[in-house]
Amino acid sequence: MTSEPRPANYRVEVTKEAFSFAAAHFITFAGDICERIHGHNYGVRVTVEGPLDENRYVVDFIALRDAVLEITSELDHHVLLPSEHAEIVVTADERETTARFRDRRWVFPNEDCVLLPVINTTAEAIARVILQRIRERTADKFSSGIEWIEVGVDENHGQWGVCRMPW
Repeated sequence: MTSEPRPANYRVEVTKEAFSFAAAHFITFAGDICERIHGHNYGVRVTVEGPLDENRYVVDFIALRDAVLEITSELDHHVLLPSEHAEIVVTADERETTARFRDRRWVFPNEDCVLLPVINTTAEAIARVILQRIRERTADKFSSGIEWIEVGVDENHGQWGVCRMPW
């Protein structure tokens, strides 16, 4: 009995020194602990899986690279703040963004902040935001055959937060 050959699985992975951004953040953990504001030099890698298209590749490396560079540039040298945290309340007026956690308060110029649609600005949550933005910015450039996308965010030389989702 001859079995059918299994279809090949292909993936494209991009990780470059340029896929980095420096940003400040703070998170809450253990229910009621809010850490001090601090920064990381984040690194990003992106993997896309699917069949080969008519050009014999999964996706165009250049289009994927450009989307990642655009997104990491938008995050670079900013304070990353969560917009969906129950206790970190972020407000802004015409000049300043204020973040409050109980009796603590941080005030930043508006142009120094990026609000992310997350509960906590963990590496995993940042990876999901980057993943969603890549999908939004490349949907018209990539074929509909893409099956999976994975984004990893390295916050400390080998400490990766990873988000993998169907395309």
